[in-house]
Amino acid sequence: MINFSIVYNRKHQLRKNGTALIQIKAYLNNKAKFFSTNIYVTPKQWSPKRKQVVDHPNAMAFNNEIRRQIDRMETYALELIKKQGSVTLTQLENTKRYEDLNSFTEFFEYEMTNSSTLAKETKKKQKTALNYLKKFRKKILFADLTYDLILEYDRFLASHGLHVNTIYTHHKQLRRYINVAIKRDIFDANKNPYKKFSPKQVKTERTVLTQQEVVQLEQLSFGREEFYLELIRDMFLFSCYTGLRFADVRSVKRENIEQDYLGYVLKIVAQKTGKQLILPLYKLYGHKPTEIVNKYLLHGMAPQDPIFHAYANQYYNRVLKTLAERASIHKKLTSHVARHTFATHLASKVPIHILKSILQHSKLETTMVYLHLSNKIINDALDGVSW
Repeated sequence: MINFSIVYNRKHQLRKNGTALIQIKAYLNNKAKFFSTNIYVTPKQWSPKRKQVVDHPNAMAFNNEIRRQIDRMETYALELIKKQGSVTLTQLENTKRYEDLNSFTEFFEYEMTNSSTLAKETKKKQKTALNYLKKFRKKILFADLTYDLILEYDRFLASHGLHVNTIYTHHKQLRRYINVAIKRDIFDANKNPYKKFSPKQVKTERTVLTQQEVVQLEQLSFGREEFYLELIRDMFLFSCYTGLRFADVRSVKRENIEQDYLGYVLKIVAQKTGKQLILPLYKLYGHKPTEIVNKYLLHGMAPQDPIFHAYANQYYNRVLKTLAERASIHKKLTSHVARHTFATHLASKVPIHILKSILQHSKLETTMVYLHLSNKIINDALDGVSW
């Protein structure tokens, strides 16, 4: 059985306001796990002998809350033992009940923070959406989730000059967690405000480079002091050749490049999807991705050493603007353009389900966009032919 005890200031470090955290220690099979009570007091307000809060205006309430949390853990552990015959310390993390959450805002944050399945990029989008929601209204109760509130939130987002599709994305994240609350039986599905409200979305034109424009980038030359321009150019081209997202290109490490008897094979876990991607680089663009890897694959590199550089997306896009001007490309280059270019040109060369797999799309409809783009480029080119 798990033994519980109360620990104060385990790390022997006070916060700026002179307080430290009270934790619950769970001990089982010579292993311990610590759980925050979210209660902070000063050393003078804690009795080491009695293991409780003293001389604090809320001493009784704090001690009762600590006891309640321990009782809840003990009850949960007993329930699991009856149900499955055993319990682990990790399972105790699930003892937080939704009734402890006083608002939908807290529910959103709790679900997002404790999710083990969210990809890094997805969680980043959800954090941004949550920040806007808190900026709109710091605390939103479940009872506040009405059509009028969603309409007001939509106007709030628009007032911040956000693009229509960005606003749509924020609504998408909010709607996601309303649906999660419905599945958890803590919100009535009939009261879902998105039954009445449909956020707007507009189709955006995907910028794609022609083969000639890719060549123009390839043929750029740089001085010694412009090594950063050359590196970003090569990162962009590597994405054009492989279809990798910017986040994945900048995170490619030496250990992700393996070599078989034919050449380099890229093995990487995509940050957005969390799925492994295996790409034989020697089969892409006539060995061009291999040439770029060889350029930056230095002798003696450790497995964890990056092949490229972890530039910020904003800086990367600013430099791409400079590169476009140098290469006489009259299109707005961003990190997304490289992936769009790869997908569009490959769409006419491989079966659509193969392209879907390479791009790691969850829906075939998303991949079909590139097939339509590829067909449009071919049709536009034929329109210019004088027969």
